[in-house]
Amino acid sequence: MDTYPPEFVIHLQPTLIVTGLTSLDNASDSSHQDQKAFNDSPPPPPPRPSAQGSSTSALEFQKSTLLQAMLSRNNVSYWDNTKGLAGSLFYVIPEQRSYVLPPTRKFLQQTGQQHLLPSLSPTSSSSPLYPDGLISPVFVKRHREQIPSVFIAIVDLWDRESTGADGEHQRNFSDKGPLGVIDPMEREHDIVLAQELLERRKAAQERSVKFATVILLQRSHMEDPAIEDRLNFVRKSAGLDNKNSFYVLPPSTAPEINDFAVNLQRSQYEGSMNYYKEQVKRHKKKKSNLPATSASVRPVQQQNAGVQQSALQHQGLSVQGWMLRYEFKMGMFSECKQDIDNAVKHYESAYGLLIDMFAVTSTITPGAQGLQARTRRWAEAKVLADCLCLKICKFHLYLDAPSTALFHFRRHLLVFKAFSESWRMGDDSFEYWAWLGKQYRVFGDLLDIGTKSGFKLPVPTPGSIVYGSFAGMTEGSKDLNKFSGIGLGGGTTGFGIGPGGDAYAYGGHVGGGRGGGTHGPGAGINPMLVLQHAGFFYHQAANCSVQRRLHFEMAEEAFPDSTVAPTPSASRPYPPSLQSMNAERGIDHLALTIELLTKSYEQFKRHKSGRMTLFLASEIAGTYYTAGKFEMALKFFERIGKTYRKEGWNLILTSILKWSIQCAKELGHWENVVEYLFEMMSPDMPSTEAKRQSIFDELVSILYTDIHPANSVTHSPLILSMPYINSFVSCTVQFQHRQAFVSSASKFQVQLSTFNGSGALPQPFRISFVQVEFSDPSLNHRFEDLRPYSQAEEKNETQSLENTKAISMKDRTGRTIEWNDCSKCELDATGSSPDSESVEGESRSQSIWKSDVRLDIHPFETKVLEGVIMPKKEQTVKVVKVVLGIVTDHWNVALEFPSLESLHELDLSGLQTQQQQLPNQDAPPRRKWLDVIEDSTKLVFRNLDKGVRQPTELRVVPRESKVEIKTLFKSPAYLDEYFPVVIRVKNGETCPVQMEMDVDLQPIDATIESLDSILLDPYKMANTLASSKNHHASQSLRGIKLACRHSSSDSEDTAQGIPVGKWAEQTVFIRALEIPTPRTIVCKVRYEISTGTDGQNVEKRTLTEKLHSFRVLFIPPFDAEVDYVPQSNVSTDKGTTGDLVPILEPNNVDPALGSVLIPALTHKEQYLMSTRVNNEGPWPVQVKEVKLVIGSAMDALLDMETMVAGMTKDPSSMEPVVHTLARSHSISRARERKRMLHESGVHVDVVDENVEPTGVQSNGIQEWRSGNLVTFNHLIEVVAADLELAPEQIEVGFLHVKWRRFEENSAENNIPFTETNVPLQPLSLPKAEVFMTVVLPNYAQVNQPFTARYTIHNPTGRMHELAMTVEPTEGMVYAGTMQTTVKILPYASHAIQMNCYPLNAGLVRLPRLKLVVNKRKPVGRRANLKGHQQQAQAPGQGQGQGQGQGQGVQGDVIVKVKGARTASRSGSSESVVIFVKPEAGTIE
Repeated sequence: MDTYPPEFVIHLQPTLIVTGLTSLDNASDSSHQDQKAFNDSPPPPPPRPSAQGSSTSALEFQKSTLLQAMLSRNNVSYWDNTKGLAGSLFYVIPEQRSYVLPPTRKFLQQTGQQHLLPSLSPTSSSSPLYPDGLISPVFVKRHREQIPSVFIAIVDLWDRESTGADGEHQRNFSDKGPLGVIDPMEREHDIVLAQELLERRKAAQERSVKFATVILLQRSHMEDPAIEDRLNFVRKSAGLDNKNSFYVLPPSTAPEINDFAVNLQRSQYEGSMNYYKEQVKRHKKKKSNLPATSASVRPVQQQNAGVQQSALQHQGLSVQGWMLRYEFKMGMFSECKQDIDNAVKHYESAYGLLIDMFAVTSTITPGAQGLQARTRRWAEAKVLADCLCLKICKFHLYLDAPSTALFHFRRHLLVFKAFSESWRMGDDSFEYWAWLGKQYRVFGDLLDIGTKSGFKLPVPTPGSIVYGSFAGMTEGSKDLNKFSGIGLGGGTTGFGIGPGGDAYAYGGHVGGGRGGGTHGPGAGINPMLVLQHAGFFYHQAANCSVQRRLHFEMAEEAFPDSTVAPTPSASRPYPPSLQSMNAERGIDHLALTIELLTKSYEQFKRHKSGRMTLFLASEIAGTYYTAGKFEMALKFFERIGKTYRKEGWNLILTSILKWSIQCAKELGHWENVVEYLFEMMSPDMPSTEAKRQSIFDELVSILYTDIHPANSVTHSPLILSMPYINSFVSCTVQFQHRQAFVSSASKFQVQLSTFNGSGALPQPFRISFVQVEFSDPSLNHRFEDLRPYSQAEEKNETQSLENTKAISMKDRTGRTIEWNDCSKCELDATGSSPDSESVEGESRSQSIWKSDVRLDIHPFETKVLEGVIMPKKEQTVKVVKVVLGIVTDHWNVALEFPSLESLHELDLSGLQTQQQQLPNQDAPPRRKWLDVIEDSTKLVFRNLDKGVRQPTELRVVPRESKVEIKTLFKSPAYLDEYFPVVIRVKNGETCPVQMEMDVDLQPIDATIESLDSILLDPYKMANTLASSKNHHASQSLRGIKLACRHSSSDSEDTAQGIPVGKWAEQTVFIRALEIPTPRTIVCKVRYEISTGTDGQNVEKRTLTEKLHSFRVLFIPPFDAEVDYVPQSNVSTDKGTTGDLVPILEPNNVDPALGSVLIPALTHKEQYLMSTRVNNEGPWPVQVKEVKLVIGSAMDALLDMETMVAGMTKDPSSMEPVVHTLARSHSISRARERKRMLHESGVHVDVVDENVEPTGVQSNGIQEWRSGNLVTFNHLIEVVAADLELAPEQIEVGFLHVKWRRFEENSAENNIPFTETNVPLQPLSLPKAEVFMTVVLPNYAQVNQPFTARYTIHNPTGRMHELAMTVEPTEGMVYAGTMQTTVKILPYASHAIQMNCYPLNAGLVRLPRLKLVVNKRKPVGRRANLKGHQQQAQAPGQGQGQGQGQGQGVQGDVIVKVKGARTASRSGSSESVVIFVKPEAGTIE
């Protein structure tokens, strides 16, 4: 759209001028300058002047924010179908405060200043339209940028503080006013402001422009009590309406100012509409005052013409021209008013008048001559007609009438095509095609902008738009007879679109019955009557550009001189002008065509029209080729060729390949030329025999001759993946069988087939090698033809190759079948040849099997290459690809045919596969294998595997073994023992074989380190553990040679093998640790067996394996239960100064703990440890030694294991270590125990080591039967450095048992002893709390007093207050305090002495001493209320008071008595007792 004046094509809006928001430097002069660059994007709005000093003044900030808010809604674009208050209301133009409206013409005439305002009327000699111009864009620009519909003046009230006075002048008040608050200086400035606003209002009123003012207030005004009076004075003096003309903006924030700007524009919108409404009325009145069009004829004989007619004749513009001007102006003002219906009506009227003026003889003004072609006014009118058509089409799209818009556009093209013929500028001139291309492009731009702005293209449905019907058009647009100036005949002429897309005229009324072409709802849809997206019109513009270039080239050939004007000739009676020729020479037609095609491509791609995008891409490529940009053309050809190749459009692909070959030759890309020529040789490419022969000769010349220009250099390796292109040869590969044994021969065949008929090869084609690549590179085969190409074929037919046997015959269809035996291959240990290395693109270090064979591919031939592979291991052999190579002095070309499986792995299943059907052959129901009949030269295709395609995979499996494996063992097994398992193997083959066996012990969990082991010699393992205490556990045994069960010589039997039907036997030992769960053992027996001999009498042997797995359940051998009985010797101090308080005694060092002991905190107590060991399993065992491992012994074992682990340089790479802390005490657990005990200061030691376990002899091996229970007693001592820091439970140690399984009269008794660590239950330590001890004499006598000394111990870290109560008992008299309170310091003790007098003999209870601790808060780390209550409720040894004695005190704990003998352990009558002897002589 940038080729037309922007004023004629943009969407017009009401104009609003605002003053007072810009400074003098930033005046809006820049907004009035011409827009030089006006493209598809909307013209930029007027510049937003920056408010200087916005950071220093709140008023200037307010002005700047208001200006931005007013300009933010400016929407200058080609498309704006929003209506009313929903869209952009005004086109805002900022001006400085001194701006005044342009004076009216009447005012200038009255003052004699009419020369100051340039006139745009054709009647003025200074006008650019004088004397017969129509409309100038300057008129639209003037009303859009200079003459507004609304004028808003932004002013601010004068304020004394704004003058900068620093309080020098005090505010003066006049006493004349009724309120006495009128400032004379303020009133003076207010009068000046009111006068200014009054003059502006009068100037706006003269032009009928709506005027309004906005007064900006400052902060100081908000505190002025006279501000209301000042504002009313200014408003009344200026004569402004308080509702829609006078606004006040106090100091506000930016959001508030934005809302104010929106509301301000909305309030002025109605006044703006009234202004344009009056303008329309004014010009309609002017139009009505014009004379009739018949009176505008100016014959010289008419003497009675009026004065007005003479004036019009003097002006030079006809009445029809004035009518056009007024219709255009009314349409423009209606558009500004956003009255689209009236705007399109006036524009259509103006367009009809303008079209009539182009005619040779006007029908509206009879006798008037039309515009003369190639003149200035003619060019201006032509531009105006194009812009009016564009406006009309756009407004119909606004009104949701796309069919009407399309009709007007087609009508415009039809009318001017007829005019162009009359102007001698028809379709044989480049000028016409330039104009037509511009129309299509501009209309496409309009649709593109509209769709981006929200316009939705119509969806055609049958009956909505029918052939020959103008449904959906307005009544005014249906009547086309008023445009009869083009000479179409009478009043019944109509327009239509033909089947070919050409516009035509027909007789009859439009839409009137069958003659008009109207059909019912069932009629088809004519695409030319459907408004489509912009891509179609861009494509039409591109086609016009092509025709423009062609016709210009013809004109250039006729008139090559750019300085001489073209002269008429017989062939060109109406040549173009010199100016148009020179202008056309400066245009790059090809670049313009590419631009239009690219735009069309993008539109079709956006609307997902895949076929059309490919077509456009081919046209773009052809245009690039014409322009000499061969590289870009080649890229486009390759891009579109992929789709056509994939979908099988070979006819189109052939044309693309021809163009691609030409582009590649121009660029010197001979690799691409070779690729395209190979594809052109395909039988799927339609071509004549001569053309196919030419392609073949050119390909052979490039590959095999030195004189071709392409062979001036050696080319890089070229790899062609044949699934991506059409191949001239079909290549398939298959195995004879789907499964084979290891080290056995398996045949495969490669079939190369060519075709017959029009797609056959013109001549035989030589390839250099055929290479078959497998998934196992050691099986790759390469069949080579080492003959030079220059050697004649006839001379070699009689020669035979040493390692290749060839048989040839013809089938019933005449196809040549050639079979080549390539099974005798030689292994090339040096790897692939240099040629193959370069072809493959990488150097291969592995070996390859090679054979010589003739590789001439003849027309209508099937060449079969049969080879043999012999896999050496179990696997699935897959055919990766087959490579056909052409190797010459200058070329290395590889034609790759990947297998179907490889294509599927690469997700290329959508590509064309290499399996092509032969012509005139149906798909075979079975796959076929070409076989040779024995002792004959006849070839036969044998059917294999019904309904299955040719297999490209070979499953290689081991030969089925005939060996029998059995295992003998007694389950369940014990943990830690050397469990024997007998493995027996029977040779079921037909010959003696030598066998090896591997035994693997599977781990329980792969993520957990396993300590299990499997071994052959348990004594060696036991000796290793006894000597070094460590051994690397092994879970596998490799390479065990198997021998016969009763062989006299193992070495001899191993060398000769196991005879047929004999058994071999091997015993292995399994030692499982820690986890009682089943273990899985896997045995693998392998051997080699002969499968015959090959052709050279070399024995072929195949490796056979057999697996056997079994499970063994492991259970713990022993289970132990422990009872800990505290002993009575409780001690709280180890000091030497027994008279001192424990808290005052000196500290000492405990050598066992290696730490300092504080007597007041140290707690020592002895326990009788009774351990009951049970043999859980079903098998008896022999026990050699039972030992309790605690304290220093366990630490020593841990230190030894740590030392061993530290000596290992890389522990992660070593095998697991079998240590003595097996089963329940791993190294990590023992380390954690040691760390915990050392941190808490707890030490456990054995006090009495001479305690003998019951039922065990001291110097013998004991037999423990299943279910036997053996008891062991130990006296241990526990030392806690601080009972509060000690854990609740500690692990004492474990029971170390040395044992082995025993069975009477069994050979399995000959196994070494093993060691098991039986875990023991943890010991619960007492809690740190207040307790009592009592010291009593050994006995008492009746009627003899004695003293009982109680000592209260406080091992906690806080002071306790105890309530002591003494309760009397029977048989004992107590003399002393019965109730008191005792306070005891932390870590201190308190002694209480009780004098008692026994009355009875025997066990007598002492008076009950009840001490209650008030524990309102927990004491110590482990002391909590719940724990103390549980401990108080549980019966303890030597407890002074029973459970019921503490029930009445909530939160109190009764102090216990430790180390004393009690009379009862049940009930609430538990008391300390003493034995009382009777008096002397009372008992004899």
